Amino acid sequence: MTAWIITKDKIADDRDKVEHPEGQCNAYAKGLMGPSNISEDDQRRLRAGEGRPFRLKDDDGILYYEGRILERSSITDEYESGFWGQDSELAPLENFGGPNAGCVQIEYKNKDGKWEGLL
Repeated sequence: MTAWIITKDKIADDRDKVEHPEGQCNAYAKGLMGPSNISEDDQRRLRAGEGRPFRLKDDDGILYYEGRILERSSITDEYESGFWGQDSELAPLENFGGPNAGCVQIEYKNKDGKWEGLL
């Protein structure tokens, strides 16, 4: 699991949304995909709605972002082998949520449909 998309940005303010109506940037992340070497095929799949839901929160448990991550990605072997120094399930947190907004928690829906944290 490596390729991901941000589907909801809960912290962007109205000014950021007006200045970046297309999103896909750090100020208004809706539609932003990663990692930087994401394949065109993975981009297409994520835009089509594929992927496992996740959410990113800060240290107070406040929800910042929601998104989806692909179970199987066509990302390069370089990424999968740990080139980026991270667990692939943590990729949205370590690629984007942490550096961009200080997120420290990532949650996925479990088999019962309830949110469950990895950290």
